[in-house]
Amino acid sequence: MKWYFASNDRSPTFFPLIKAAVSSVLENTALDPHFIYDGVENELTHWLESKGVKIIYHRVSFFEALEKHYEPNMLSIASGTFLRCDIPILEQEDEFVLYTDCDALFLKDFECEIMPEYFACAPQFDKKNFVDFNAGVMLMNVKKMRESHAEFIEYIEKNLSKFPAFDQTAYQTFYDGKNTKLPTIYNHKPYWGVNEEAVIVHFHAAKPTNFASEDDLQALPYTHTKLYKQNPEAYAFYLEIFHKYYPEIIYCKESIEKLKSGKYPLIKQKRASFFSRVKSRLSKTCLKFVNKYLK
Repeated sequence: MKWYFASNDRSPTFFPLIKAAVSSVLENTALDPHFIYDGVENELTHWLESKGVKIIYHRVSFFEALEKHYEPNMLSIASGTFLRCDIPILEQEDEFVLYTDCDALFLKDFECEIMPEYFACAPQFDKKNFVDFNAGVMLMNVKKMRESHAEFIEYIEKNLSKFPAFDQTAYQTFYDGKNTKLPTIYNHKPYWGVNEEAVIVHFHAAKPTNFASEDDLQALPYTHTKLYKQNPEAYAFYLEIFHKYYPEIIYCKESIEKLKSGKYPLIKQKRASFFSRVKSRLSKTCLKFVNKYLK
């Protein structure tokens, strides 16, 4: 099976994560790596080519809409994460492919036999909530999704201001009710604890590279800090595994201890207000309603 992942040259902080992900795939799986890349040749692309990764140079098909909507810092993120939306038009051979974000590690071979109607995703935070799914790992039926690709892109362009989680929110609202349940072992998060059965570990929220930067740990967002404190022991366990696949990383152990003890982050960010959270949920609910009944 082909494994797709994507990024751009405006997000160099992800390059170590990409190298670790590829190294884990090559060591533990029979997957065929395909990298969708919006950028120019550089040290990363040369390294990937030396590992046999197929690089697809591609700019997201609706880049102009993203450029008009996002300021430069957010555009660098959006233009990378939205690349996955074009997989159905880039992949013309296989019916099913696997996509993951760049911050994933493969601990075992991917042998999932699920054949989703559209795609299969695991939950985001609550292991039982497959409605609020996480799009960081997607088993895609590209043949089926190709049929709605043009409509999906049009939907994204018209609703960019309503996607707090970028394309993940777009998938949740446009394909409402169409997610096939993907077992959590294929998108296991460190804040869920150590799971010896995990096939893919996804560093959702804080990344391993954050733990190598004192500045990052001092300014870790509220949500990331909260998730880390759910299970710091599991984070330590999976950070060591990451080090195996990217040995160049050097963690800031003293800063990690300060994070664990509550001294970091230095700026105590607050959770979003109740009004903001309600507004976000209502916005997503309205999008689902409009998409389902008023198209």
